[in-house]
Amino acid sequence: MKRWEICPKINEEIKNKFPEINPIVLQLLYNRGLKTQKEIDEFLLPDYSQDIADPFIFLEMQKAVDRIYQAINNKEKILIYGDYDADGVSSTFVLYEILKKLGARIETYLPDRELEGYGLNKEAIKNFVEKKINLIITCDCGIANAEEVDLANRGGIETIITDHHLEPKILPKALAIINPHLKREKYPFEDLAGVGVAFKLIQALLQSEKCVLEDKEASEKWLLDLVALGTIADAMPLLKENRTLCKYGLLVLNKTRNQGLKALIEKSGLKGVLDTQNIYYQLGPRLNVAGRIDHANESLKLLLAEGDEAHSLASKINALNEKRQKMVEDLFTEIKREVGEEPKKHFLIVFKEKSPVGILGLLSQKLVENYARPAVVMTKTEKGDLKASGRSIECFDLYAALSSFSDYFTNFGGHRGAAGFTLKRFEDFEEFKEEMEQLAEKEIKDKDLRQKIEIEAEVKLPDINWDLQEELLRFEPFGHGNQKPLFLLSSINLRNIEIVGQNGRHRRLVIEDGRKMIYFNSDKEVAGLKIGDKIDVVFELGVNQWNGQQSLEMKVIDAKRSM
Repeated sequence: MKRWEICPKINEEIKNKFPEINPIVLQLLYNRGLKTQKEIDEFLLPDYSQDIADPFIFLEMQKAVDRIYQAINNKEKILIYGDYDADGVSSTFVLYEILKKLGARIETYLPDRELEGYGLNKEAIKNFVEKKINLIITCDCGIANAEEVDLANRGGIETIITDHHLEPKILPKALAIINPHLKREKYPFEDLAGVGVAFKLIQALLQSEKCVLEDKEASEKWLLDLVALGTIADAMPLLKENRTLCKYGLLVLNKTRNQGLKALIEKSGLKGVLDTQNIYYQLGPRLNVAGRIDHANESLKLLLAEGDEAHSLASKINALNEKRQKMVEDLFTEIKREVGEEPKKHFLIVFKEKSPVGILGLLSQKLVENYARPAVVMTKTEKGDLKASGRSIECFDLYAALSSFSDYFTNFGGHRGAAGFTLKRFEDFEEFKEEMEQLAEKEIKDKDLRQKIEIEAEVKLPDINWDLQEELLRFEPFGHGNQKPLFLLSSINLRNIEIVGQNGRHRRLVIEDGRKMIYFNSDKEVAGLKIGDKIDVVFELGVNQWNGQQSLEMKVIDAKRSM
């Protein structure tokens, strides 16, 4: 049974302070920590010219810009070193586009997820030394690569790091580091994606007096589609600067000039106005898939492609995505059989020898979604490495927990909600598993093992109208940190239950005022409900479009008989 939690109600003082704002809208603003007129205006009315901070606030930005222009003027070889996920590929692409426009001698490098792993690696650095690369610019990686940067320094290569991951104990001795998480930085927003940090470097390059481009503003803004895509795909909070970047990025995405991206949108079957959900569920996974089960270079090639090549690569990536979906589905079916319906352990650790490294995170995420507890899935690579990826629930800091067992690992990294590691020896697996389960037993309460549904406000039937829907549009773009709000209707009469859908798994609940609520995949969930019951319903408000007609749609998230 799911656990419902409703946000604390706003008090009369807040209502009196903003009498002109619909109380439901005011509640949603309050839930997001917006309590002053300035905060509310900045949230509801993002302004690119006002909200995007000066890139030169970063302490070493000027040094990075000067070195890049020096390299361009001296015809030195510059290499962009990215990451294999959608954020890393987007970062690599936007930097490549601008540096190419500026006349740089430029090439790119994305590591192989399974053979090389995340971040800079020593074999690649040795190769760059042989190729006489002069300057490496990292994006979405590099902050944890002190040894690799030392190796590059000894080989005569300077490094500029752009990254958004947490500051390690030892910082690399790079020429310049651009990262909002560094303790020394005063940049006003920490939660930029990797592509967001790369974009700050681009802004600085374009603002520099050394920039000779005539179309600076256009060059910057036509990259916002990829900035939004990378930010949303990496599940960064859509607040403050990210919110503004993504709001404008979605406008650019809907008229993108990128032929590869256009082809991918077409192959994904997307039509009409694209939003964050389309990125999160369709475009993001497709840009990610090559790095998961093939090579991320395919995604980068797509973004750089034109004409027939763009369509060919989009078809290839779409096929890879279908393969990935089938792979995850088959492996997860096996895992569910092993774990059972109601596992007793508070922490799930599963070993799947045949699983590609690139889908371990997807499998652990599905375990969390199905069983409402932290989970780790591990596999053995072709090289014999024991790699694992984990995801967590809100109350359990996975990174801190793994830090307690770091002696078991050759390396590990991550943050509170997601982490990965490599186990030193398979002989340690059972012992590590047992100790991790014991720690979770102590820290996770039984109530936390029920899926939480966070309800933003209780509403009455007359509240649900087009005026409210229009107000909700002002909260877009929705995403991590600004979820689409869920509402609660209490003690309403259930007049009828209709079976819908070809497989009969969906239900339409007819409620007391004759309106209908759609409840997807609910054949089991409605078993305890009967016509005439008083029910409580958690739902999401939206718009249904059918045959050119629009109607308000209430999509049920959960329902139960009223107490």
